Amino acid sequence: MLYDIHIHSKYSDGEAGPEAIVKRAKSLGLGGIALTDHNEIKGALEALKYDSDGFKVIPGIEVSSLDGHILALGVKEIIPKCLTAEETIKRIHDMGGVAIAAHPFDRLRSGVGYLAFEAGFDAVEVYNGHTIMGAMTASQMLKELGHIPAVGGSDAHLLCEIGSVVLDMEGDPLEAIIKGKVKISVNISKTKILFNHLKRKMARKKE
Repeated sequence: MLYDIHIHSKYSDGEAGPEAIVKRAKSLGLGGIALTDHNEIKGALEALKYDSDGFKVIPGIEVSSLDGHILALGVKEIIPKCLTAEETIKRIHDMGGVAIAAHPFDRLRSGVGYLAFEAGFDAVEVYNGHTIMGAMTASQMLKELGHIPAVGGSDAHLLCEIGSVVLDMEGDPLEAIIKGKVKISVNISKTKILFNHLKRKMARKKE
């Protein structure tokens, strides 16, 4: 089953509401999503209304920790901003969630850098649908990870970006991520990423 585990809604800086996001994901043949707004849980909780036997919604949040952005999957409460990465991860685990280092080497978008390998993350986002450049390539990160599972996500802010990076996994998605039983599929080129950046900028200018 295919999942996109990194999506933003109108409740932070995304384009659409949870219903439209779920509709788009279903139209692409995805079996589930994680809605992960920046420091906001409202969209994820709303999205849970569309969880069904045939489609899985994972509630989540992208936390702005003191050290960089961290995806918290499987949580239903806001985690405070500006805690250290270690404290943020502890809060996520206390809620029964999974902590993922988001775009760790994209310093323009507040990645945690080498803490991805040191702070106790459950997984590291090796492929991100918004990242073009970083201090370390995906292949280099995979070599560095060792025992830490690798994942990927679209980081979609527009409906057209959903599904650009997905995970193929079976059973409980959070358990699959922790155990590293995922297959990453990247369906976007660097040219398309640049095009989407320009599209988002134009959309913001019209607001």
